[in-house]
Parts: sequence; structure tokens; C-alpha cells
Amino acid sequence: MGLKVMCAGCSKEERDIAENAVRQALGKRAQSGAWTISLVKITGRWSVTVDEPSSGIRALTLVAPQGRLRETIAGALERPGDAVPERAAAAGSAPTPPPVRGRTPPPAGQRTAPPARERTPPPARARGGGGRSPCQCEKCRLDFVVIYETVRDEGEASAPVACPHCWHVNRVLVGESAAESRDYRAEKT
Repeated sequence: MGLKVMCAGCSKEERDIAENAVRQALGKRAQSGAWTISLVKITGRWSVTVDEPSSGIRALTLVAPQGRLRETIAGALERPGDAVPERAAAAGSAPTPPPVRGRTPPPAGQRTAPPARERTPPPARARGGGGRSPCQCEKCRLDFVVIYETVRDEGEASAPVACPHCWHVNRVLVGESAAESRDYRAEKT
């Protein structure tokens, strides 16, 4: 039980401030359950992953702007519809089950399969194929490749990519759409 905060990509001073913000965001919840909060600072923002299995929170992923870490975490945990048991316990009652419909289901032998749904194709985008950017890590000097999808006639943009050997964050050119959506991966060569 307790709170475990892991920080990467920041200075010691920033880490202390971030850990404080996490403790403030969790409040009394930090004393109950096994909270694991992972913080990674990337380009002036915090990537946050929250885990607390006994509350049903698994890999809740957030992006917090610089200076808004506490508010972002607290807001995500208090958002209506989240499965945070502390709110139900604080209200003094169990969650209300959904209302029973007036119609009863037919016996098992008389049931019919639901109608087949037609899949709508994704919006037409002219794909240029897969992109591959061979790279060498600035720190460990080992080779790796960044793989991403490209859109025809698009330019390139710089994106942060962690070396799969040593986890050092390098800046690599990938397709603009891949950089914007952060839809790329690094693999060892």
C-alpha cells in the first residue's frame, strides 16, 4: 500500500515539484491503495500514467501542461463516470443498477442474432506507404529505425523518439501526420 511516483526527463527540482503536485492531487487517496504514478516530461508537457488496481484504475493516461499537473490529475480522478470507488463510499451507498426495461428477453431457443452492422470505411486518405527513418542514438551510438505511416506528398517534422537500447530521447524526422499524432515506433536494428 502507498504511493510510488516515477519521474523521467526532468531536473531534480522539477521532480520534487511534480511529486508534490501528485501528492496534492491524490490527497487522502494516496494513503489507501497501491498507487503508481509515472511522469515523463516531454517538450514542456507531462505524460502521466496512473495505476491503482484496487480502485479499478489501470493505465489511465493523461497529458498535463507545464504547471497544471495537480489540476490535470485531480480532474481526471474526479470526472463523472470514472470508476473511482472512493466517491461511492463517500456517498454512503452502492451505485444504482440500471433500470429494468418493461420487455423481457425471449427464451433462448427463440432468440435471433443481432443484425450485422456494416463497417464504414475510414476517410479516404491517400497513403504513401510506410516510412522508415534509420537513426543512430546520440548517447549510446547504437543504430535503430523509426517506423511510421506516411501520407502522400506530406513533409517531415521533428519528433521525440526514445532509443530502444538506452531510452535516451532523440529528435528524429518523421512524416508530419505521424509526428502530429505521435503514431510511430522505434525498433532495434
